[in-house]
Amino acid sequence: MSNQGKNGFFRKLLNRIVPTPPDFFLLLTEQCTLVTVTIRNLYQYMKSPNPYLAEVLAADEHQADALKIRNLHQLNRAFSTPIDREDIYRAIASLDWIITHCKSTINEMLDLGVEPDEQMVRILEELLTGCEALERGFGGLSTYPAGSEKDAQIARHAHRRIERLYRHSLKELFKGQVTTEMLCKREIYHHLMDGSRRLHAAANVLHDIMVKLI
Repeated sequence: MSNQGKNGFFRKLLNRIVPTPPDFFLLLTEQCTLVTVTIRNLYQYMKSPNPYLAEVLAADEHQADALKIRNLHQLNRAFSTPIDREDIYRAIASLDWIITHCKSTINEMLDLGVEPDEQMVRILEELLTGCEALERGFGGLSTYPAGSEKDAQIARHAHRRIERLYRHSLKELFKGQVTTEMLCKREIYHHLMDGSRRLHAAANVLHDIMVKLI
């Protein structure tokens, strides 16, 4: 057997013993892209509610579940990872939870008959800003991780602005006698606030990964 043949044999044997790890940077970026798409769809629904967008949001969640399961499966099978396994898991979970809270938001709006208001639109604007920053940040980890720090900060700042909007929304909502409509809207604000907390968690994971890479 020639040297080239021997080298090829040993490469195949090594790949079987120590398989090439998945591109987790790409997998996380794909998951983050879907989060941004979902938030953008919910934002459009808040601006102009229609049944078609509600169906799209339901489909977004099914796709998100498939991506989460795929990424977790790849993580469990990987012999080695380019970044800490726990950080990858935290990123997968926090990104998926953002979509879960979005789906809870649209479901309760439909079930409770809640119409979007200006406060919901403003919160979604901030959520979209934060998720777009996450998408840029995770997308840049493999090529220029230091640049992801700015995007993590943008996402965190979006969360802080949402916190202020949330408190202001509740203050304005509960002026006067409490009605069923007020309580229903409060539930929607609460779901959006939970989504923002997950945004903040994902931004923290992005920052942790960036620190360990540089």
